[in-house]
Amino acid sequence: MTQQQWDLIGYAVWALIIWVTIKQFRQTRKDVTGSGLRLLFGDWLMFLALPWIAYCMGSRATLEQLFWTLGLGAILAVPYMVTTKFEKRADGGIRFKFNPLFYVFLLGFPYARYLIRDYVFHKYPILTEAYRPDIELMLAEYISVLILYTLVWRLYMYASYRRALRTSSQSAAVSQTGMDQASSIHD
Repeated sequence: MTQQQWDLIGYAVWALIIWVTIKQFRQTRKDVTGSGLRLLFGDWLMFLALPWIAYCMGSRATLEQLFWTLGLGAILAVPYMVTTKFEKRADGGIRFKFNPLFYVFLLGFPYARYLIRDYVFHKYPILTEAYRPDIELMLAEYISVLILYTLVWRLYMYASYRRALRTSSQSAAVSQTGMDQASSIHD
């Protein structure tokens, strides 16, 4: 594999990250309706790579590489989960609660990834005549981390939304009961 081919793969992954980041940003700017399954499966295209990832990781990855991939995916989900909250709006809708720190993570992770990639690959070139790494496995591990942290974050987001929805419907039921009792007193 030439450096140009490696760069093209890097640009394709970068484009995927930008697309997912824009999609996630747009999703946090509008009301959430229904059961919340759209929150859970909002990045479903990312899961199309799972058979290829399972093949690469299952046939060539060591147990240590698998644990690192799972650990990094779980760790990267934490900042998103800590900054994800939902709130009930005055009009009754439930929306992602604004948190500037969330947007720092959402927009900062892709930028930090770019800076690290640029630094590492220009300072320590991985493609030399003497060493040819398993680039397909490296790419599978990297995409696995992206999928894992997105899945963990979306599971958390779905559970948070369902909790907010349940709280909202309970407070609406209590409010309606109170209004029914008040009207029966006045009758």
